Amino acid sequence: MKQLLIILISIFTSDICAQNAIDYYKGINQGKIFTIKYDFESAINSYEQVFRNNDFVFARDCFNAIELSILAKDSVKTKYFIERAISQGIRLSDIEQSYKLTDYVELNVLNEIKANEDSLLTIYSSRINWKIREEINQMFSEDQKLREEYYTANVFQKNKVRKRWESLNAKQVERLIEITKQYGFPGERLIGLDRNEMHPKVNSTNYSAGMPIVLLIHHFSQPNLSYDELLVEEIEKGNLYNEHFATICDFEAEFGKTKFENFGYYGLRYQPKKLDEKALNLKRQEIGILEFEQIEALNKITNLTKFWNRLY
Repeated sequence: MKQLLIILISIFTSDICAQNAIDYYKGINQGKIFTIKYDFESAINSYEQVFRNNDFVFARDCFNAIELSILAKDSVKTKYFIERAISQGIRLSDIEQSYKLTDYVELNVLNEIKANEDSLLTIYSSRINWKIREEINQMFSEDQKLREEYYTANVFQKNKVRKRWESLNAKQVERLIEITKQYGFPGERLIGLDRNEMHPKVNSTNYSAGMPIVLLIHHFSQPNLSYDELLVEEIEKGNLYNEHFATICDFEAEFGKTKFENFGYYGLRYQPKKLDEKALNLKRQEIGILEFEQIEALNKITNLTKFWNRLY
């Protein structure tokens, strides 16, 4: 088993080149553009090239790659993408909830994947800072407790609960920034994927490290000091998912009442009243997010999970 683990790690870390995360997104986006053209074979080739060039890839991209390989009817790449997905924290049972995999890979191949699943999940688990993961889980639980208290409070209690909630969020965001400066942003690379067993409000099939993003968008649902300069650097390092950063910025711009400087809208969750798509498309391009028109076209592709439409 130990020897198998070493082989698997070698497979997934081979041909790594010195790319920053913006290059990663460009490669994934090229696959999405091929998808828009219904060229699924070229799409999965783009995904595979990115995956082989990076030891860390986002779980959502793994899941989309599986879906595209199924659309391309390429069972060899389906196997590769499934194994890569497991090494990024997606469990085989998660995938099987969406697909009857024996329709796309041979039974003996599926059995081989099952035999290797524990070793692949060990690769995933060994990369995570579990101490920080537990701390984030606790922060999220505290946030959700006050959120529920706020929305169930009567009209006389609401303001008092809101102030407690805002005070909690301020302390939590201060801690998130401390973590970011010491370890990097607590995104998927650092703390892995949120799972339902961590908190009942979590949807495991988001395949995302969304808890810190929830804390940040709650904090920025009113005017607060921006940390955009620090956070944008975390995108380039691969620590912060680009769409998560854009979501935070949209909340800052929408609810900040221009009290604090920030990076402004990206147009994923909120848009300025005077929408300049050309300017926002150029801005999105800088952090590796597709243009408005490309997202609209991608949304028309059936049998593809539209993670980019999710809040976190």
